[in-house]
Amino acid sequence: MTQDQIGSAGASRTPRRFRYLIDIVILVAVVFGIEGAAVAVYTPKNMQSGLVFDAAIQMFQVLIACVLIWLRGERLADIGLKQPTNWWKTFLFGIAIAAVVFAGMYISEKAGFRRDLSRFKDVQGNLELAIYGVFYALIGAGFYEEFMFRGFIMHGLAMFFGANRGAWGAALIIQGVLFGASHAYQNPLGMLITGTLGVLLGILVIVSGRNLWTAIITHALFDASRSVLFYFQGPPTG
Repeated sequence: MTQDQIGSAGASRTPRRFRYLIDIVILVAVVFGIEGAAVAVYTPKNMQSGLVFDAAIQMFQVLIACVLIWLRGERLADIGLKQPTNWWKTFLFGIAIAAVVFAGMYISEKAGFRRDLSRFKDVQGNLELAIYGVFYALIGAGFYEEFMFRGFIMHGLAMFFGANRGAWGAALIIQGVLFGASHAYQNPLGMLITGTLGVLLGILVIVSGRNLWTAIITHALFDASRSVLFYFQGPPTG
């Protein structure tokens, strides 16, 4: 390859890298715009309808992310939404990790390290709301958050930074920080805990061959089990 060809190839790659960053900015702007508009036009009459409405909005945001992925010539498999080698092992591994995280979080909260989850206080003793919470955990936490943070954002940042090991490391940390910040309602300690969990889930995605499904299952089951726990004893408050 001549020097001119090398320069031409480098020039063609540079816009491609920035496309990932542009897509992230577009998606974040769209998410804030949609959620702002949703708040302006609709007020849920109770927490159940709020969870259903939130889940619908989230799936619309996923659809927009899918369009952005398609427009840059990629597939969902490229961001990690691909069939695992063995579904049974993936499910069992996800269940085991969710159980470990649940136990660790329960013990840490008993020791006084508590996020402020008072917004879920109405779940206590309310079976219908707990059931809604379980289904929302499967969609809004398990699928939506993993697709967006460990999929779209982490993959996009890694590609923008150069797609090497250091790039994936930087993308891993940044998405964890963003994930923690998106849970600001939980208090500063809650943001730190949630951000750390985001990094751990990102590591899980990477060691799973950049496959999202183990993280999706882990996250979904952990949050679903928390809804069940909140039904019996209420959420922790910071």
